[in-house]
Amino acid sequence: MRRWRISGSLVLYSRGAMATQPPTEFPPTDAADPGPSPQESPSGCLDIPRPQPFFSVAGTTVSSVLVAAFITGVLLFSPATRLDTLERPEEDLERLVSREMDMRQALQKASAWERAVYRFLAGDEDSLDQSIRWYDDLTREIESPEAQLYRIMLLAEAGQADRISAAIVPWQYQGEGMVRMLDWVRAAYLKSPTAPATGQRLISEVREELSPGWFADTLVARIANGIGDQATQAEAESAIARRGTMFLNRQRALLIAEVGVLVWGGILVIQILRNSLRVPIGTASLPPPWTFQDGYALFIRGVLGFLIISGAATYVVPHPTALTAIISLLAGVPLFVWLAQYLAVRGLSLNALGLRPPADFGRLARVTVVLVAVSLLGEIIITVMVALFHIKTDWTDGLLEDLLWDPPWAVLSSAVDSIVWAPLVEEVAFRGVLYGTLRTKMGVGPAALLSAAIFAFVHGYGAIGLASVFWSGLIWALAYERTGSLWPATLAHGVNNLMVTAEFVWMYR
Repeated sequence: MRRWRISGSLVLYSRGAMATQPPTEFPPTDAADPGPSPQESPSGCLDIPRPQPFFSVAGTTVSSVLVAAFITGVLLFSPATRLDTLERPEEDLERLVSREMDMRQALQKASAWERAVYRFLAGDEDSLDQSIRWYDDLTREIESPEAQLYRIMLLAEAGQADRISAAIVPWQYQGEGMVRMLDWVRAAYLKSPTAPATGQRLISEVREELSPGWFADTLVARIANGIGDQATQAEAESAIARRGTMFLNRQRALLIAEVGVLVWGGILVIQILRNSLRVPIGTASLPPPWTFQDGYALFIRGVLGFLIISGAATYVVPHPTALTAIISLLAGVPLFVWLAQYLAVRGLSLNALGLRPPADFGRLARVTVVLVAVSLLGEIIITVMVALFHIKTDWTDGLLEDLLWDPPWAVLSSAVDSIVWAPLVEEVAFRGVLYGTLRTKMGVGPAALLSAAIFAFVHGYGAIGLASVFWSGLIWALAYERTGSLWPATLAHGVNNLMVTAEFVWMYR
C-alpha cells in the first residue's frame, strides 16, 4: 500500500550540478541595483559598498522567535501518536484493510509472476499479517467494538484460533452490541451449532450493522457456510471477487502507467547523457543575487505568514467549508508579497528565480518527465530498503483522510490546492528562496541536503514518508540548480501530488 510519490533526477545532478556557477548556456540574469559607485580606500583598494539590508533585523528576529515558538509548541503539545490526529480512525483503517483484502483475494487467482511483482512493490510483509498488526495497534489505543471484531476476524482468517477464544470471552459482559458480535464470531469461526433460522437472523444483523465491504461479506459467507446456505455464501463470495478484480485491474493500470513513465524517462536520460537534449531552461543564477541575511529574512517571514493564516483556517473554521478552502489558498500569499516587494526594490524580477515562462516548452516537458521517472525509481528503492531492513509500516503515515470522507467539492478543492497551488508555493519557498539562500554560504551538495531535510521535517511524516519527501526535496533542488528554472520541479511536484491524489481516490474512496 503505497501513498507517496517522490520526484527528481540524479542525472541532472551528475551533469555538472556541482559547479558553483550556473551553466555557461544561461543568459545573464536580471541585474541587481548596483547601489553607490565604488570609492577608493586609503590603502588604494576599491571599497565596494554592499546594499543595505531590505528587511529590518528586529522584524526578522521577532519572526524567527514566533516561528520557533510555534514549532516548539507543536513538538511539545502535539498528540502522542498520529492516530490522535485522525477524526475517524476506525473507519479509515476499515476502508484501507477491506480494499487490501479484496485485492488479496483476487491476487490468489493471478499468475505467479504478477503475485511476485505485487509482493515486491508492496514489501515482504503479507497483507493479512500487516492488517492484523495494524488492528492490534488500533485496539490498544481506542475502544471500538467494530475494530475488535475486525481484528478477531483477521486472526481467524490467518488460522490463529488460539488467540480468538481468549479474546472474545469478555465480550459477553460488554453490552448488547458485543454479545451480538460474539454470536457472529461463534457461528462463523468456532463451529458453534447454529440453526438455519438463527443463522439467517445473524446474517441480517451483520448486513444492517456493518459497513458494506470485505469484513461484512466474509462474515456472511462464513455464517452461511455453517448453516448450509450455499446461495447466500456464493453471493457474498462473488461480491468479494467482483471488488477484488476491479481493484486489481485499477492497480494494474496504475502500474502500467508508472512503467511507461519509467521507460520514457529512461530514454530521455540517455539523450541527456549524449548531450542531444539540452538541460538549461531558465535564467536563474545560483548563488542568487541577494545576501544570506535578506534571503533568510524573506523565508522566515513567508513561513510566519503561512503559519498564521493556516492556523486561523484550522482553529477558526475546523470543518471543511468554502471559507477554509479559500483561506488555505491564501496561506502562501504573504511569501509572494514579500518576494515581489523585495525583487522590485532590488531592480530584479521573478526571472531571478527562473520563473519566466520558458521559450522551449518541449524541453521543459521532457525534463519534467525525467524528474517524475526518477521519482518513481526512488520510490522503488525506498520500498526495497523497507523490505530489506524489515521496517514496519504505519498505516497512518501519509493517510489522506480528507480524500476518504470529505464531500466532493472539498475533495476537488483539496486536489486543486495540492496539484496546482501547493507545488508553486513550496517550490518558490524551499527551492527558490531557501535553497538559493543556502547557496550564498555553501556549495550545491550541502545546500541541497539541508534544504531537503528542512522540507521533509515540516511535512511531519513518519520514517518512510520522511525519506520520500527528503528524496523529492533533494532532487528538486538539484534540478533547480541544473536547469536554472523552478518550472521543472514545480511541474514534477504537481504531477507527483496528482498521482498520489488520483491513486488514493481511485483505490480507497
